[in-house]
Formats: sequence, C-alpha cells, structure tokens
Amino acid sequence: MDRDALIQEAQALIRIPSYRDCTPILEYVQDRLPFVPWQRQEVDKYANGHRQYNLYALLPDRPLVVNTHVDTVPPLSMPDPFTPRLEGNRVYGRGAVDTKGLLAALIVALETFYREQGVVPVSLALTVDEENNAAVGSASLAALLQEQARYVVVLEPTEGVICTRQKGSLEFRLHAEAPVYHAAAFQQAHNPVRLLVEAWQALEKALARPLNVFSFQGGWEYYATPHRAELLGEFVLEPGDAWEKVESTMQQVLARPPFTGRVTYERVDVENPWDFGYHPGTKALVQAYERALGRPPTLGIMPSWTDAANFAKVGLQCVVFGFGELAVAHSEREYITVEDLERNARVLYNLFTILTQ
Repeated sequence: MDRDALIQEAQALIRIPSYRDCTPILEYVQDRLPFVPWQRQEVDKYANGHRQYNLYALLPDRPLVVNTHVDTVPPLSMPDPFTPRLEGNRVYGRGAVDTKGLLAALIVALETFYREQGVVPVSLALTVDEENNAAVGSASLAALLQEQARYVVVLEPTEGVICTRQKGSLEFRLHAEAPVYHAAAFQQAHNPVRLLVEAWQALEKALARPLNVFSFQGGWEYYATPHRAELLGEFVLEPGDAWEKVESTMQQVLARPPFTGRVTYERVDVENPWDFGYHPGTKALVQAYERALGRPPTLGIMPSWTDAANFAKVGLQCVVFGFGELAVAHSEREYITVEDLERNARVLYNLFTILTQ
C-alpha cells in the first residue's frame, strides 16, 4: 500500500466534519470511488436541512459486506479537530481512528485492487448515526442487508484483534431529590449528591464490577444542601450476562434504605453481549490477516457497542476488526498511526484477493 496515499486520504477525510451532517463525507466517498455502483438509503434523521442516508453497494455475487460508520463524536475538547496534523508516525484529528483512518485504508485498498484487477471485490455499506444511541443508520440498513448479504466485517478500532464477540451494556440514569436545608444543618438533610455517591458504591459492590460514569450533576454554590442530583452511567455486560438480571439486582439495592423513596432509576439503553461465532466471513478475514502480516491474529471481544449488534439481530454473521487504539477515540488526543493505516489496508487488500478467488 502507498504510505503517502494512506496519509493523504486520512487527512482528507478528517477535514470533512461529520459529527452532525454526514452528507459531505458521503458525497466525497461516492466521488472518490466512482467505479463502485453506489446506492443511497434515506434514514429518519435530518441535519443542516439534509435528510441523512446510508451509502451502500450490495453486489449479487459478493455476499460479504465491509461496513464502517462515517459519523464521529463532536469536537468535545479537541483543539482544531478538523485540521489534521502528522506528528511523527501519528495522524491526529477528530475521527482519525474512529473510524476515518479505517475508511481511508478501505478507500486506498479498494482503489488499488480495482486498478489492478478491474473488479469491485466486495459489497460495501457506509452507515450514519453510529455515535448516537439511536444508531438509525445500521438499524435501517439491517433489513436491506438481510435480503442481499450474509457476512459483515464491521471496521472499528480493535487494536488488530479479530473480535468474534461483543460486550453489552446497561445505560441508565439515577435521580435523587430531597428538601433543601441550610448548609449549617446539613446533618439533618438527605443530601442528593451524597445519596447518589452511596448508591454508586452500593451498586458496584452488589454487582462486583465498576460503574462507568458519563456525567454527575448536582449542587450549587449557595450555602444550602442540594435539591437534586443526577448520574448517567452504564454497567458493562460480560459474556453470559443478561441485562434483566443486572437491572433486577440494581433495583433491589435501590429499594433499601437510605435509597428507597429517594433515588429513582431510569433505563436509557440496553444491549446484551453478542457471540458472533466463527463463520466463513471470519475465516476469510483470518486468512487475509495471516497473508498480510505473516502471523496468526488474536481472536477476542469488542469492549464497546458497534453496528454489528443491529446486523446480528437480523441474522447476519458479523465480525469486528480494525487496527487502531480504541482508548484515544473520542478524546482530545485522537490519532491513528501510519503503521496502523498500512496494516488495515494490507489486510483489506488480501481479503479482497481471497474473496475474488
């Protein structure tokens, strides 16, 4: 794979903001790969006055689909998120690893293969809205893929691990309210902030796992106890877990003093763990990895939700894979290394070769 071409492609994609409106980046990809018979599937979402859509090409003789999402999280605390920069062997920018670097590798590998072989070697599906709870892109596309495909390789940063399983999660809010007291009489009050901290600790103890806290709000600067507090968090579900059992344990804890009648629970989102199995699509990816890198891959579990869940729900056989460090995704230091760009492209190119053979 052309190292400079991969860097330039990743930088070009990073320059296109896609945390709200994915129309510009999808138009870029469609123009960039004109030899692919692209189609559009509109979804129930609007941004900047544009109806959002998935971009796909499902070929009758290509039952394996390579998928990735094109949306990113917002800039958050990242400075100059859409001005890519190359520092040493790292390409920085919003979406660099999640998943514009992987998309760049896909584009360059496809272009190289088509130039050499003159055929489109695989079906393709680019989805929107993955970074939101609704995930309307993959939810809309799943039924269409079910009719025309069998296997889906979902590109996500897995540090090169071929993930045949995916962890689940139970996301929820805890609310607490109590009468306000003068702060000098705080010992007479049920402080909502303190109640949620104690609930946090009690839930972790009961479930024997850490609570992943996204936000914790409550209190004010006045000399008075808080009126309310709110926690948004999740418990990660390991293989063998069922969210119903985890939620039942949580509700039992919250039904005890001092939480009963003072702390309320609200489920936000839920997804049980997935075992995608070992199928021909995974076998082809394993073979491609070995050809590209000269060593067997590690098989493992994806620790985060991906679009593979929506595809698996309709019976498609999935696998999640991609070089890149998941920990830096969504952060102000998001990057992908040039070596990971190259490894992604080489594995995909070899996958295309295997599929056409």
